[in-house]
Amino acid sequence: MSLKSLPLAVVLLLGISAGSPFVVQALAQDGDMTWQFSEANDPDNKGAMTARLVYGVPETDNVQVIGVCDARPSTSAKFSSVTFGADIGDLANGQDADLRFSGGGYEQTLQGTIQRSEGEGLNGVHLDIENGDMLWTAFAEKDTLDYSVPGYRAASLKLEPGRDKIESFVEACRSYERAILGSDETDAAEPESASPEKEAFDSAKELGTVAAFEAFLANFPTGFYADLAHAYIDKLNAADSAAASAPVPTVVASDPGPDPSCEDLSTLRSQSADTPAKITFVNRSGMYRSVLWLDFNGQPKDYGGMNDGEDLTLDTFLTHPWMIADGPGDCIEIVMPHAGARIVTLAGAAAIPAPPPPTKKASPPPPPVEKKKAAAPKCRSRSVLIDGKCVLKRDAATYCGPGYRLQGGKCVHGYVKPKAQIRLPTWQLEGRKHGCPPGLAWSAQEGCHEND
Repeated sequence: MSLKSLPLAVVLLLGISAGSPFVVQALAQDGDMTWQFSEANDPDNKGAMTARLVYGVPETDNVQVIGVCDARPSTSAKFSSVTFGADIGDLANGQDADLRFSGGGYEQTLQGTIQRSEGEGLNGVHLDIENGDMLWTAFAEKDTLDYSVPGYRAASLKLEPGRDKIESFVEACRSYERAILGSDETDAAEPESASPEKEAFDSAKELGTVAAFEAFLANFPTGFYADLAHAYIDKLNAADSAAASAPVPTVVASDPGPDPSCEDLSTLRSQSADTPAKITFVNRSGMYRSVLWLDFNGQPKDYGGMNDGEDLTLDTFLTHPWMIADGPGDCIEIVMPHAGARIVTLAGAAAIPAPPPPTKKASPPPPPVEKKKAAAPKCRSRSVLIDGKCVLKRDAATYCGPGYRLQGGKCVHGYVKPKAQIRLPTWQLEGRKHGCPPGLAWSAQEGCHEND
């Protein structure tokens, strides 16, 4: 059977593993998560050609993204059915909702509906997206994308490590679409990563002009990279139109003003994403520093950390505040981006300036008065003296001196990052909760039993 005779249904589900209503953000920070792509005739899917895309920890239930598209009968061959796992709070199943995507200068809001699963499954926002939508271009071009329902916590997708897997998945879905539409393009060979078509597209992208992309389209008028070229042309034309229609300011402010302080933290939040900017943090404080973005709800979102001597460069927007914190997460300072780019050097405590030289000969200082040593405190019978303090005998074994704290049964200096907690599947947690032996699940009907 040829591809032209195969109809199409595209279903793409991006979500979270069962057992929690919203854990996408935490999972996205797991360094073991990878993108995986496969394509084959699936006997469980009526023998249809099926492509699969997974983002998660291999061979575990720790999954953030599940994507499927297949060649089966469909009334909407040009659309993909997509569900993004997201924080949806108490929103009702089937309720209309917007999903906002942003990152690296890209921003788009799509309208969908709330989807809630019964029991284990995916909770998030369901969208119907055209296969040629700009969102797929962003998936192919951006390193990361954030998405959220306005008013709720955002989640992140790391796209760069699995860009080839994502492109393969999109190519497969579009080939199914061409098959159901009966296009002559179906039998054309798809471009490989090192093909002349991709090399020409990369050259046009490097020049970044409308003329360069139009020259590419003259030689390669159809296909995946042609769709990207059209999207770039639309973006460049829109930018030129906006620049031409923007009024010329009569006064240009040269001083952006002072940064807010940590005392203003409760009132700070990101405003708009209209003016891209770049900010670089250089850590010269002699201590570890973490960098957190204050999102549109004023909530800090961790964007990484720096040891002394390291630097971190981020793409941001002009009205987005950034918080610098120490290891425990306490605010040290607030930094705002400047137009274009800004470099911020994080310094330690300011040195005490030396006193000015005397204008006349000063009289010799009086001889120092010898201070009497304070008598050591007397402790009661139930206390012992440690570091000049009376500590109850029952607490002496766990007492740590100044600058130290008790962690893991030992006194450690400063902040020590706790060990990562292992996330167990829901069935194992239920088995442990009801006293089942390790490796067994539990249910009200069967009690302790093997997980199936």
